[in-house]
Amino acid sequence: MTDATATASAAIPPWLVTAIELYEQQKRTERGDQIKHQESIAATINRRLADLNVVPLRPARVNQWGGLEGALLAPATFDEETEQATYEVRAFWDAASDQVELRTCDWKTQPPVHGRARLLTGLADIAAARNEAPKPPAAPRRDLKAEALRTIGSLDVDRLNNHEVEAIATAIHGLTAAVLRVGDVIETLHGSPEAD
Repeated sequence: MTDATATASAAIPPWLVTAIELYEQQKRTERGDQIKHQESIAATINRRLADLNVVPLRPARVNQWGGLEGALLAPATFDEETEQATYEVRAFWDAASDQVELRTCDWKTQPPVHGRARLLTGLADIAAARNEAPKPPAAPRRDLKAEALRTIGSLDVDRLNNHEVEAIATAIHGLTAAVLRVGDVIETLHGSPEAD
């Protein structure tokens, strides 16, 4: 042990050493709980598939990093004679519907990206999913109001050093604020368009 290490460890109070050990134990416990949760999801997927008499090529499982790997139900195929291709089909869990979700993967993408095809309600869904292109998850809805307010706040008009540019920037800020206010009034009077 060097003198610097001895000085550093002597400077750490015993209560902090205890706190660090408790924190490390807490992290291990949380990680273990996450892995157990993923294992229960994998078991549920495999059980639901067994209820339909589906024997997956590879059952759902938790990989070495603690992530869920969906059950491989059908590989991607390509028939050179007819030039017909099918997609790889895997079974994952959809927490929103509390059902097995079929996801397909385009064999041309590297690394493979699985997208939702449909929910599993019967054997025919697996065959149908083989012919459905993966649907990427929906992009998050942009908050244009927040973007406009961030833009207004990011430009300090007083620091532009040009009175003509300052006037234009001030006018744009004023118009943006006015449009946002009109939008607020319309939303208050008629309700949000997202509610429809």
